[in-house]
Amino acid sequence: MRRYLLGPIIILLFFAIAAQPAAGDERLVTVLYDDGRSPEEVPVWKLEEDSEALYLRANDVARIFKATQFWNATSRKVVLGIEKTRFTLSVDTRVVVADGEPIMLRAPIRYERGFVMIPMEFILEVASHYTPRVMVWDRASLTLKVEGVGYNVESLDFAATANRSTATIKLKEPLLCVADTGTPGLVRLKIYKGRLDTRRFSVRETHGLFNGVRAEQTERDAYIYFDIKKISSRVRVERSDQPPEIQVVLERGTLPEIPEPEFADKKPVEILGEAPAEKKQLKIETIAIDPGHGGKDYGKAGITGILEKDVNLALAEKLKERIENQLGLEVVLTRDDDMLLSLTKRTEIANEAGADLFISLHCNSWFSRSTGGFEAYFLSPARTEWDREVARVENAADNIARGARESTNNSDIDFILWDLVQNEYIHESSYFAELIQKEMSERLEIRNRGVKQANFTILQGARMPAVLIETGFLSNPVEEKLLVDKDFQRRIADGIVNAIRQFRERYQASIGGAGGYGRHGSFAR
Repeated sequence: MRRYLLGPIIILLFFAIAAQPAAGDERLVTVLYDDGRSPEEVPVWKLEEDSEALYLRANDVARIFKATQFWNATSRKVVLGIEKTRFTLSVDTRVVVADGEPIMLRAPIRYERGFVMIPMEFILEVASHYTPRVMVWDRASLTLKVEGVGYNVESLDFAATANRSTATIKLKEPLLCVADTGTPGLVRLKIYKGRLDTRRFSVRETHGLFNGVRAEQTERDAYIYFDIKKISSRVRVERSDQPPEIQVVLERGTLPEIPEPEFADKKPVEILGEAPAEKKQLKIETIAIDPGHGGKDYGKAGITGILEKDVNLALAEKLKERIENQLGLEVVLTRDDDMLLSLTKRTEIANEAGADLFISLHCNSWFSRSTGGFEAYFLSPARTEWDREVARVENAADNIARGARESTNNSDIDFILWDLVQNEYIHESSYFAELIQKEMSERLEIRNRGVKQANFTILQGARMPAVLIETGFLSNPVEEKLLVDKDFQRRIADGIVNAIRQFRERYQASIGGAGGYGRHGSFAR
């Protein structure tokens, strides 16, 4: 009997051993998420023959935790911002510093194959304790489950009278939402940063004017779809912070023609039966310039210690002067000194000033010193992982600013209009970004990385065409020197000024024909 069992045992042992990477070999770990992200395969390495430690690249670790990431090539340190904790990891050491507190790993941080390599134990035994997520690791199958994201959209209740039906969504925290009634008989509610259990929001029974409900969870947001009866005459969406909840109210009658979606804010918002919004006529008279970062948010740091926040402010001041002198336009700076502002406060300043164009200035950084060039972004879903990475890094500045005094009164929630507002100007923003890229390319000797699209928080609340410019790489020794060179800054400013001039001339020519652009207008190209 033992002889017959020996064969299967040997086979099982063979496959178990084969699943483990040998020293230097690459294997793929399957990462499964419960927050709407698609499963992915991440490479891991066993770097030492006499150690069982598995290593992941730092950028893969950052993506798993949705963390910010900064690499200092001089000190050979990588900093990860996970939730509210800042982790500093130094190459060739076993010490991880979590907000000033040292933690000892069993295996050291390594630099191999051009990447910072972090042992798996950092994910499982260190970082996981600083997040609400639970990491379930199966080494035999090389599978990592990221669970326990935590739901902030908690429950759904119904109430009905003869002429009105109400669906109340209970929230764990105040969340912004938008309702879309573009499809007859359907109300599509998007809850920004919402997380829900789709099974709890699947309702097949009829509740008054509601025929049924289904839900969808994506990586960023939650969606709830209400199937409504055709005798519903009006849809109203109301939200409250105390208690945090959202109500969808249906009233009986004949369903009218459905206009553009409207935003749900603290006041009741009429979704149906509203007159179309008037076209917004812009004259391109006021330019908002946003010098990225500031205060204790340094942004990126160059090899010699030059800080991005200082480069951005110097360039913004030069650009302001040249716009005023050459174009005669009014210029508003979101900051004119070394101060910390949240991303939404910056667009709030632009909106309140009635700005007609919004330009956010930044510098880039990457692990490789040879990476360089300039690029312009407009708001749209990111097309590539590089675009998503740049957006993640820039958006992380808001995590720092949320500790500032000005953001403690929920001003972020009050002023975020998110992507639907900026989508009104997506064609104009992309065209403006193309002009900037073209003009800078004619003046700068560094690489033109092209026009990109990504989901930057700083662009989401802008009620005008808006772009974000990465003027160069501080991690590149040559470009770091250029970015503090006054002549190089002048050439960047001249390129942007000429792009504004061309955009303004093109737009002014279109006023007499298409009537400008805005909510219901289109840009003549």
